[in-house]
Amino acid sequence: MKVGSGVKGIVIKDNRLLTIKKYDDKFDADYTLPGGGQERGENLVEALQREFLEEVGCLINVKQLVFLRE
Repeated sequence: MKVGSGVKGIVIKDNRLLTIKKYDDKFDADYTLPGGGQERGENLVEALQREFLEEVGCLINVKQLVFLRE
């Protein structure tokens, strides 16, 4: 079985949470946190920075790990 890691980022500014609005065929719209899969050779911080650049178009500084789920 292949196992992969993923990352999500929490950004709160002015008491507002940054989310991405996504659409699919079953539901009208869904909101998710920016993030995605970790690529080979990346650490978790690098993966999150890359995903934010790809999905939101901004560079981020990762401050802390909030939680980990296995």
